[in-house]
Amino acid sequence: MSNHQSPLSILFITGALVAGTAWAGLQEDADQYFAENRWEEASAAYAALLREDNTNASNWFNLARTQQELEKFSASRTSYESALKAGYQPEARARFFLARVFMSLDESDQALNQLEEIARTGGPNYRAVQNTPEFEPIANDPRFMEVIEALKPCTGDEYRQFDFWLGHWDVTPAGSAQPNAENRISSIQDGCVVLEQYTAGYFTGTSLNFYDAVTKSWHQTWMSNSGGALYLQGGINAAGSMVMSDEDLPVSQATGTVNRITWTPNDDGTVRQLWESSGDRGATWAVVFDGTYTSKGQPASG
Repeated sequence: MSNHQSPLSILFITGALVAGTAWAGLQEDADQYFAENRWEEASAAYAALLREDNTNASNWFNLARTQQELEKFSASRTSYESALKAGYQPEARARFFLARVFMSLDESDQALNQLEEIARTGGPNYRAVQNTPEFEPIANDPRFMEVIEALKPCTGDEYRQFDFWLGHWDVTPAGSAQPNAENRISSIQDGCVVLEQYTAGYFTGTSLNFYDAVTKSWHQTWMSNSGGALYLQGGINAAGSMVMSDEDLPVSQATGTVNRITWTPNDDGTVRQLWESSGDRGATWAVVFDGTYTSKGQPASG
Protein backbone atom coordinates (compact mmCIF):
# COMPACT_ATOMS: atom_id res chain seq x y z
CA MET A 1 0.00 0.00 0.00
CA SER A 2 1.12 3.52 -0.74
CA ASN A 3 1.93 5.84 2.18
CA HIS A 4 0.94 8.79 0.03
CA GLN A 5 -2.47 10.41 0.60
CA SER A 6 -4.70 10.97 -2.36
CA PRO A 7 -5.27 14.53 -3.62
CA LEU A 8 -8.93 14.18 -2.57
CA SER A 9 -8.05 13.33 1.06
CA ILE A 10 -5.53 16.17 1.18
CA LEU A 11 -8.18 18.56 -0.12
CA PHE A 12 -10.66 17.29 2.49
CA ILE A 13 -8.19 17.74 5.37
CA THR A 14 -7.15 21.17 4.14
CA GLY A 15 -10.79 22.23 3.89
CA ALA A 16 -11.48 21.01 7.42
CA LEU A 17 -8.52 22.94 8.77
CA VAL A 18 -9.64 26.09 6.98
CA ALA A 19 -13.18 25.62 8.28
CA GLY A 20 -11.91 25.03 11.81
CA THR A 21 -9.81 28.16 11.64
CA ALA A 22 -12.79 30.13 10.35
CA TRP A 23 -15.05 28.90 13.15
CA ALA A 24 -12.37 29.71 15.74
CA GLY A 25 -12.15 33.19 14.30
CA LEU A 26 -15.92 33.59 14.42
CA GLN A 27 -15.92 32.50 18.09
CA GLU A 28 -13.31 35.15 18.89
CA ASP A 29 -15.36 37.76 17.04
CA ALA A 30 -18.56 36.77 18.85
CA ASP A 31 -16.90 36.96 22.24
CA GLN A 32 -15.32 40.31 21.37
CA TYR A 33 -18.65 41.74 20.22
CA PHE A 34 -20.22 40.48 23.44
CA ALA A 35 -17.52 42.07 25.61
CA GLU A 36 -18.04 45.37 23.79
CA ASN A 37 -21.85 45.23 24.17
CA ARG A 38 -22.28 45.08 20.39
CA TRP A 39 -25.42 43.04 20.82
CA GLU A 40 -26.65 42.81 17.21
CA GLU A 41 -23.30 41.63 15.90
CA ALA A 42 -22.75 39.27 18.83
CA SER A 43 -26.23 37.82 18.42
CA ALA A 44 -25.67 37.09 14.74
CA ALA A 45 -22.25 35.55 15.41
CA TYR A 46 -23.50 33.26 18.20
CA ALA A 47 -26.47 32.19 16.10
CA ALA A 48 -24.10 31.21 13.29
CA LEU A 49 -21.87 29.28 15.69
CA LEU A 50 -24.85 27.41 17.12
CA ARG A 51 -26.02 26.40 13.66
CA GLU A 52 -22.70 24.58 13.41
CA ASP A 53 -22.70 23.22 17.00
CA ASN A 54 -25.93 23.44 18.98
CA THR A 55 -24.46 21.71 22.06
CA ASN A 56 -22.31 24.66 23.17
CA ALA A 57 -23.95 25.78 26.43
CA SER A 58 -21.88 28.96 26.78
CA ASN A 59 -22.83 30.13 23.31
CA TRP A 60 -26.49 29.47 24.03
CA PHE A 61 -26.22 31.53 27.19
CA ASN A 62 -24.44 34.40 25.47
CA LEU A 63 -26.96 34.34 22.62
CA ALA A 64 -29.75 34.55 25.19
CA ARG A 65 -28.04 37.53 26.84
CA THR A 66 -27.77 39.37 23.53
CA GLN A 67 -31.43 38.67 22.74
CA GLN A 68 -32.42 39.90 26.19
CA GLU A 69 -30.49 43.13 25.67
CA LEU A 70 -32.19 43.52 22.29
CA GLU A 71 -35.58 42.96 24.02
CA LYS A 72 -36.25 39.83 22.00
CA PHE A 73 -37.61 38.16 25.10
CA SER A 74 -39.34 35.13 23.57
CA ALA A 75 -36.21 34.20 21.67
CA SER A 76 -34.11 34.85 24.76
CA ARG A 77 -36.30 32.51 26.80
CA THR A 78 -35.77 29.71 24.29
CA SER A 79 -32.02 30.30 24.24
CA TYR A 80 -31.71 30.26 28.05
CA GLU A 81 -33.68 27.03 28.15
CA SER A 82 -31.34 25.59 25.50
CA ALA A 83 -28.34 26.68 27.58
CA LEU A 84 -29.73 24.87 30.61
CA LYS A 85 -30.53 21.77 28.54
CA ALA A 86 -26.94 21.80 27.26
CA GLY A 87 -25.65 21.87 30.86
CA TYR A 88 -24.71 25.51 31.34
CA GLN A 89 -22.83 26.21 34.57
CA PRO A 90 -23.37 27.86 36.93
CA GLU A 91 -26.96 26.78 36.46
CA ALA A 92 -28.25 29.39 38.93
CA ARG A 93 -26.89 32.19 36.77
CA ALA A 94 -28.86 31.03 33.74
CA ARG A 95 -32.02 30.62 35.85
CA PHE A 96 -31.56 34.12 37.31
CA PHE A 97 -31.48 35.70 33.85
CA LEU A 98 -34.29 33.43 32.66
CA ALA A 99 -36.43 34.58 35.59
CA ARG A 100 -35.81 38.18 34.51
CA VAL A 101 -36.92 37.31 30.99
CA PHE A 102 -40.11 35.71 32.32
CA MET A 103 -40.87 38.95 34.18
CA SER A 104 -40.39 40.87 30.93
CA LEU A 105 -42.89 38.47 29.35
CA ASP A 106 -45.37 39.09 32.21
CA GLU A 107 -45.03 35.49 33.33
CA SER A 108 -44.39 36.05 37.04
CA ASP A 109 -45.30 32.48 38.07
CA GLN A 110 -42.67 31.13 35.72
CA ALA A 111 -40.18 33.65 37.07
CA LEU A 112 -40.92 32.55 40.63
CA ASN A 113 -40.47 28.92 39.62
CA GLN A 114 -36.95 29.75 38.43
CA LEU A 115 -36.16 31.75 41.57
CA GLU A 116 -37.39 28.94 43.79
CA GLU A 117 -35.11 26.53 41.96
CA ILE A 118 -32.22 28.93 42.59
CA ALA A 119 -33.13 29.09 46.29
CA ARG A 120 -33.20 25.29 46.43
CA THR A 121 -29.79 24.78 44.84
CA GLY A 122 -28.03 28.00 45.89
CA GLY A 123 -27.59 31.02 43.71
CA PRO A 124 -26.74 34.69 43.56
CA ASN A 125 -26.43 36.87 46.63
CA TYR A 126 -29.91 37.68 47.89
CA ARG A 127 -29.22 41.40 47.47
CA ALA A 128 -28.68 40.89 43.73
CA VAL A 129 -32.10 39.26 43.47
CA GLN A 130 -33.80 41.70 45.84
CA ASN A 131 -32.50 44.76 43.96
CA THR A 132 -33.18 43.54 40.41
CA PRO A 133 -35.66 46.00 38.83
CA GLU A 134 -37.58 43.29 36.95
CA PHE A 135 -38.59 41.69 40.26
CA GLU A 136 -40.11 44.83 41.79
CA PRO A 137 -43.69 43.80 40.85
CA ILE A 138 -43.36 40.62 42.94
CA ALA A 139 -41.33 42.12 45.80
CA ASN A 140 -44.20 41.57 48.25
CA ASP A 141 -45.23 38.18 46.92
CA PRO A 142 -44.84 35.58 49.70
CA ARG A 143 -43.06 33.22 47.32
CA PHE A 144 -40.52 35.90 46.42
CA MET A 145 -39.99 36.80 50.07
CA GLU A 146 -39.33 33.14 50.88
CA VAL A 147 -36.74 33.02 48.10
CA ILE A 148 -34.96 36.04 49.57
CA GLU A 149 -34.91 34.47 53.03
CA ALA A 150 -33.61 31.19 51.60
CA LEU A 151 -30.80 32.96 49.73
CA LYS A 152 -29.61 34.91 52.76
CA PRO A 153 -26.26 33.55 53.96
CA CYS A 154 -25.23 32.46 57.44
CA THR A 155 -28.76 32.11 58.81
CA GLY A 156 -28.36 28.80 60.65
CA ASP A 157 -28.27 28.63 64.43
CA GLU A 158 -24.53 27.91 64.34
CA TYR A 159 -23.83 31.37 62.93
CA ARG A 160 -25.63 33.01 65.87
CA GLN A 161 -23.69 31.21 68.62
CA PHE A 162 -21.35 34.15 69.23
CA ASP A 163 -24.03 36.84 69.07
CA PHE A 164 -23.93 37.19 72.86
CA TRP A 165 -20.61 39.04 72.37
CA LEU A 166 -22.14 41.71 70.13
CA GLY A 167 -22.25 45.19 71.62
CA HIS A 168 -20.25 48.22 72.70
CA TRP A 169 -18.50 47.25 75.93
CA ASP A 170 -16.42 48.58 78.78
CA VAL A 171 -13.75 46.03 79.67
CA THR A 172 -12.79 45.69 83.32
CA PRO A 173 -9.88 43.44 84.37
CA ALA A 174 -10.48 41.03 87.23
CA GLY A 175 -9.72 42.70 90.57
CA SER A 176 -10.21 46.21 89.20
CA ALA A 177 -13.14 48.50 89.96
CA GLN A 178 -12.81 50.51 86.75
CA PRO A 179 -12.63 49.57 83.08
CA ASN A 180 -9.33 50.11 81.29
CA ALA A 181 -10.50 49.43 77.72
CA GLU A 182 -13.49 49.36 75.44
CA ASN A 183 -14.44 46.91 72.76
CA ARG A 184 -16.89 47.22 69.89
CA ILE A 185 -18.18 43.87 68.67
CA SER A 186 -20.33 44.08 65.54
CA SER A 187 -21.92 41.78 63.01
CA ILE A 188 -20.74 42.38 59.44
CA GLN A 189 -20.88 40.70 56.03
CA ASP A 190 -24.61 39.98 56.29
CA GLY A 191 -24.20 38.26 59.65
CA CYS A 192 -21.37 35.99 58.52
CA VAL A 193 -18.58 37.70 60.48
CA VAL A 194 -18.21 39.00 64.04
CA LEU A 195 -15.83 41.97 64.03
CA GLU A 196 -13.91 42.97 67.16
CA GLN A 197 -12.38 46.45 67.56
CA TYR A 198 -10.47 46.72 70.85
CA THR A 199 -9.00 49.93 72.30
CA ALA A 200 -6.96 50.30 75.48
CA GLY A 201 -5.19 53.66 75.34
CA TYR A 202 -2.59 53.49 72.61
CA PHE A 203 -3.01 49.73 72.29
CA THR A 204 -5.54 48.56 69.72
CA GLY A 205 -6.47 45.27 68.19
CA THR A 206 -8.92 43.76 65.72
CA SER A 207 -10.23 40.28 65.23
CA LEU A 208 -12.41 38.54 62.68
CA ASN A 209 -14.56 35.70 63.97
CA PHE A 210 -16.63 33.38 61.82
CA TYR A 211 -18.27 29.98 61.69
CA ASP A 212 -16.86 27.67 59.02
CA ALA A 213 -19.60 25.35 57.79
CA VAL A 214 -17.03 23.00 56.21
CA THR A 215 -15.02 22.37 59.39
CA LYS A 216 -18.08 23.01 61.61
CA SER A 217 -15.99 25.18 63.91
CA TRP A 218 -15.51 28.82 64.86
CA HIS A 219 -12.34 30.69 63.95
CA GLN A 220 -10.72 33.84 65.22
CA THR A 221 -7.86 35.77 63.66
CA TRP A 222 -6.56 38.55 65.92
CA MET A 223 -3.94 41.20 65.18
CA SER A 224 -2.88 44.12 67.38
CA ASN A 225 -0.98 47.30 66.60
CA SER A 226 1.97 45.83 68.50
CA GLY A 227 2.22 43.02 65.96
CA GLY A 228 0.78 40.32 68.19
CA ALA A 229 -1.27 37.74 66.31
CA LEU A 230 -3.56 34.90 67.33
CA TYR A 231 -5.17 32.17 65.26
CA LEU A 232 -7.83 30.23 67.16
CA GLN A 233 -10.54 27.70 66.47
CA GLY A 234 -13.21 25.99 68.51
CA GLY A 235 -16.88 26.35 69.33
CA ILE A 236 -19.64 26.44 71.91
CA ASN A 237 -19.28 24.08 74.85
CA ALA A 238 -22.06 22.39 76.82
CA ALA A 239 -22.26 25.33 79.24
CA GLY A 240 -22.89 27.83 76.45
CA SER A 241 -19.41 29.37 76.49
CA MET A 242 -17.42 30.00 73.34
CA VAL A 243 -14.03 28.29 73.64
CA MET A 244 -11.31 28.69 71.03
CA SER A 245 -7.67 27.66 71.12
CA ASP A 246 -4.66 27.15 68.86
CA GLU A 247 -3.80 23.73 70.32
CA ASP A 248 -4.30 21.89 67.04
CA LEU A 249 -2.91 24.62 64.80
CA PRO A 250 0.65 24.82 63.39
CA VAL A 251 1.35 28.05 65.29
CA SER A 252 1.28 26.30 68.66
CA GLN A 253 3.64 23.64 67.36
CA ALA A 254 6.02 26.37 66.24
CA THR A 255 5.90 28.40 69.48
CA GLY A 256 5.45 25.60 71.98
CA THR A 257 2.66 27.63 73.61
CA VAL A 258 -1.04 26.84 73.56
CA ASN A 259 -3.52 29.71 73.87
CA ARG A 260 -7.12 29.18 74.95
CA ILE A 261 -9.78 31.87 75.24
CA THR A 262 -13.20 31.32 76.80
CA TRP A 263 -16.08 33.79 76.46
CA THR A 264 -18.96 33.20 78.87
CA PRO A 265 -22.31 35.07 78.81
CA ASN A 266 -23.45 35.88 82.35
CA ASP A 267 -27.02 36.10 83.61
CA ASP A 268 -26.66 39.84 84.31
CA GLY A 269 -25.90 40.60 80.65
CA THR A 270 -22.13 40.88 81.10
CA VAL A 271 -19.60 38.65 79.35
CA ARG A 272 -16.46 37.18 80.91
CA GLN A 273 -13.38 36.69 78.74
CA LEU A 274 -10.69 34.38 80.12
CA TRP A 275 -7.45 34.01 78.17
CA GLU A 276 -5.10 31.27 79.33
CA SER A 277 -1.82 29.91 78.00
CA SER A 278 0.08 26.69 78.52
CA GLY A 279 3.71 25.83 77.85
CA ASP A 280 3.28 22.12 78.57
CA ARG A 281 0.54 21.19 76.09
CA GLY A 282 -2.28 21.81 78.57
CA ALA A 283 -0.92 20.14 81.69
CA THR A 284 -0.95 23.51 83.47
CA TRP A 285 -2.41 26.88 82.57
CA ALA A 286 -1.52 30.50 83.34
CA VAL A 287 -3.99 33.39 83.10
CA VAL A 288 -3.04 35.96 80.46
CA PHE A 289 -6.19 38.06 80.81
CA ASP A 290 -9.40 37.79 82.80
CA GLY A 291 -11.95 40.53 82.29
CA THR A 292 -15.61 41.39 82.33
CA TYR A 293 -17.46 43.06 79.48
CA THR A 294 -20.17 45.48 80.62
CA SER A 295 -22.41 47.23 78.14
CA LYS A 296 -21.51 50.94 77.83
CA GLY A 297 -23.70 52.96 80.18
CA GLN A 298 -24.11 50.15 82.69
CA PRO A 299 -22.12 49.96 85.96
CA ALA A 300 -18.92 47.98 85.62
CA SER A 301 -18.60 44.77 87.58
CA GLY A 302 -15.90 44.89 90.25
